[in-house]
Amino acid sequence: MKKHSANLVLIIMMVTTTIYALSLGNTGFSQLLDESSILDSIDVKNTNLTLGKPFYTEEFEFPASQNLDDSENGSDSSSSVFSFEGNGTLDNLQIIASGSGNEVSREDGTNFLTGRALFTSSQNGTASYSFMEMTNTTEVGIRTSLGAAFFDTNATGNLEMLRSIVGVYESYIDEEHGKGIFAMWYLKDLLPK
Repeated sequence: MKKHSANLVLIIMMVTTTIYALSLGNTGFSQLLDESSILDSIDVKNTNLTLGKPFYTEEFEFPASQNLDDSENGSDSSSSVFSFEGNGTLDNLQIIASGSGNEVSREDGTNFLTGRALFTSSQNGTASYSFMEMTNTTEVGIRTSLGAAFFDTNATGNLEMLRSIVGVYESYIDEEHGKGIFAMWYLKDLLPK
């Protein structure tokens, strides 16, 4: 009987030791999960984004395009190359905007555009940017676009304030009359300094 009791005590001690050892490992793991990150102290900005008045507005002629047929590649989408030019106002400065890009039609009827643009002020300031946008055409023939502009670091003269900024924009094109309007807003204070 003593041998049986000793075996029982030994088994209980081994189980207790194993459970204790496992709990130490889990405690360490749970402590890792409970550690706070620097990200925990950063407030997400712009949770209710209000754009306000655009810093740039433009009127333009509907861009001329050259269709590039992708049917040889067996693709359902087609692409076209386009160029554009317009006259706008940026914080009371007269701007000539020009650029070009590539447009790819998608199966759902939307289009995806990428390209480059250049702002030139009447005082010879310049600022260039890359852009990406999505477009759709409404039932009444108005082509609507939403996009983002990523300005380069090479802005000069009175357009230096555009150096390395991000802008969001929208445009509307009346395809029947070949006219369009464009508005762009700054996205300020995205990153803490």
